[in-house]
Amino acid sequence: MSDSTTGAGARDVFPTTRWTVIREARDPASSHYRESLEVLARTYWRPVFAYLRRKWGKARDEALDLTQGFFAALCEKDFLRHVSPEHGRFRSYVMASLDNYVRLDFRSQSALKRGGGVARISLDVGEGYEPESGHSPEETFLREWARSVLGEAVRELEAECRGDGRENAFRIFAARDLELGSGPPSYDALAERFGTSVTEVTNVLYRLRKRLREMVLNRVRDTVTSDREAEDEMRELFGRRLQE
Repeated sequence: MSDSTTGAGARDVFPTTRWTVIREARDPASSHYRESLEVLARTYWRPVFAYLRRKWGKARDEALDLTQGFFAALCEKDFLRHVSPEHGRFRSYVMASLDNYVRLDFRSQSALKRGGGVARISLDVGEGYEPESGHSPEETFLREWARSVLGEAVRELEAECRGDGRENAFRIFAARDLELGSGPPSYDALAERFGTSVTEVTNVLYRLRKRLREMVLNRVRDTVTSDREAEDEMRELFGRRLQE
């Protein structure tokens, strides 16, 4: 989807390319202001929570409260007003803002404002979620962000496949690339399981892997300044996993 969407209802289409989401999220006058903030919150909820747990050693309940407060502060304290592609990667800005947020302890002020008519952002970190140990706070943030981006892209891919009648194609893709187990099934096993040919399995996996990579790359582009930087970010986030 591009920023130049035209046609009936185009003004109601929520733009999600490049820095559009961030620009919308820093403009309270935008009709997509709240929706843009929630897009950012869904993507960065776990990275933020994990960073607070790993770097600042916050107890779970306090980290949950700080995470909610941080995203509320994004819309209440103009945290995004000066964000721009020229200032570097957005994830670096988020981590720096988190550090400032904890040091300056905005919690009490945010809590007062959240109780004073400002709508809370709907967030769900997942029941019982805890960040993995053994990594630095920065590595933990990066890993959780990668998982969030990939998870959102997979959900979008599934919805796209269902929307155009390719449910079986997505099932083949999920069975090979998403399902946990002792190892991925062979192409022969997939062909037998889904009543198709090995050639069709090969084609399906190629097409859906390529489409998933496009969806992930579109999300990464929202947080960097150029296509080259987006490719670099992809390699840093996923290694060779999405490079084929």
